[in-house]
Amino acid sequence: MYICTASNTAGLSDTAQVNINVQYGPGTSVSINPSSPHTAVEGTGPVSISCTADCNPSCGLQLRKGTTDVGQGQVTLDKVNRAQAGDYTCEAENVIGHASIQFTLVVHYPVNISMFTVNSLSRSVTVNESDQTTLSCQVDSNPRSVIKLLNGSEELTRADNSLTATYRLESADCRQRGNYSCTATNNIGAPVTKTVELLVKCSPRLGETVPKQLKYASRKSGDVTVSVSVLAYPLPTFTWRRSISTSQDLTGSSSPVSDISVTARLHLTDLQQQDFGDYSLAVDNSMGGSVTYTVNIVPIGPPNTPTNVSVSPEGPFTLHVSWKEEFNGGATQTFAVEYSTDEKDWKTAGSHTETGSGNYMTSVINDLNSDTLYYVRVVARNKFGNSSYTEHATGLTEKKVIPPASSSQAGLIAGLTVCVALVVGIVVVVVIMIRKRYRCICILQKIGSTDTQNASQIPENTGEQVHFQDINLYSGLQERADDKQTYTELKNYENTGFRTSKETVNTYEDINQTSRHGYEHDKPAMYVNADIKDKDSPYVNTGIND
Repeated sequence: MYICTASNTAGLSDTAQVNINVQYGPGTSVSINPSSPHTAVEGTGPVSISCTADCNPSCGLQLRKGTTDVGQGQVTLDKVNRAQAGDYTCEAENVIGHASIQFTLVVHYPVNISMFTVNSLSRSVTVNESDQTTLSCQVDSNPRSVIKLLNGSEELTRADNSLTATYRLESADCRQRGNYSCTATNNIGAPVTKTVELLVKCSPRLGETVPKQLKYASRKSGDVTVSVSVLAYPLPTFTWRRSISTSQDLTGSSSPVSDISVTARLHLTDLQQQDFGDYSLAVDNSMGGSVTYTVNIVPIGPPNTPTNVSVSPEGPFTLHVSWKEEFNGGATQTFAVEYSTDEKDWKTAGSHTETGSGNYMTSVINDLNSDTLYYVRVVARNKFGNSSYTEHATGLTEKKVIPPASSSQAGLIAGLTVCVALVVGIVVVVVIMIRKRYRCICILQKIGSTDTQNASQIPENTGEQVHFQDINLYSGLQERADDKQTYTELKNYENTGFRTSKETVNTYEDINQTSRHGYEHDKPAMYVNADIKDKDSPYVNTGIND
């Protein structure tokens, strides 16, 4: 409202007012509560959704989910379900304008397995061996699930944060028959599982634990029970036969071990000589024809000789030995492994007991010499005797490799070598000096003179050590220096037994050596003297080196 007032000097006035109504649309004033997006777990509530708008004149409010009206600006969901999840729109409108705002409701719910199939079939499925087989699992959940496909307790594959999982058997095997399951969870509610059965048709074959050579042993007049396990699906029938006549009942019996395994048995009693020999077992399950196996009944005795002996090196000091165990002769057998370098002096490496499966056995020979050829043989024993030795197999141990020294080790070795050499050299020098006791004596002799008066001061070598600092070899030289005569010859004497006479002094007169000082005939020479103290003397004391 606006007011206008008018007045004059006479004191007269008048007033008028006017009202202004400003109309406007919702513009950007539309809001919705709660804020978007909003998450709720299925089955919980209530959840209220409401919207408002600032309008003039007032706006009409409409709340829609998709194209469906759900309320006049407000809706309350007592218990949320997954169907209520999605986008909601609040619309505000008056004569001036129109505006809207969107809201998203997210509903979490537990997983549900919508489909689990084998080759697109959700029931028990039968395939032929070697057929390709595909397992597929689809789930409905929010959030997405962790899906596992399993064969029994064995996990085949896993998909995280997913709605599908697939696993393919490229070539179905008889032993892959069984119950397969799909398990899924998204941590809302308990995990769920669905199961289908896979059946794989396969022709008969011996079980994995059955020896390839079907041999059984018994003594004469004794009994024996033959037992043969077979894998097959469908389960087979068995027929026992013999090519020669026998008084034994060959009806036999069978009992299933699992859905794909069955064991056939034949019990023979009071065996006579004619009862020993071969028996045949025919197995048939209508999958690829009948399969026949030969069973040999033999008298008890020593075991058969092992076969397929192999030797291989395992480093410079070890050999690995393997061999195939053969029929044990009707009693538990053990194996001895022997080795030699000359095929004469044999040593036993160890004893091993049969596994009973007719498979390969192994042994290790330790503490051997490197880069050496060894001969190896194996023998089988049971309580009835020994088999023959196998043919000799050979194995060459590896060469011993000495690793190179590291740089620090090489430096240490070099340092130690130098130290040892220095110590040895010092010891040798000291020993030589002690034994020979060399002395160096310098004699000054005037040119053209035979005067050796200073030699008379040298004590006789009596075996005692002589110290030159105690001997003044050149006393009186100061007085002679007045003659200005030059001494140019230095003679060395070896202390091998000094005498005072000239004839007994060993003089090396043929050795001419140029002094490091320049000698001139008009200048006095510089001579070494250990005892000259006078600074004015032309003979400079520079030290005598022994």
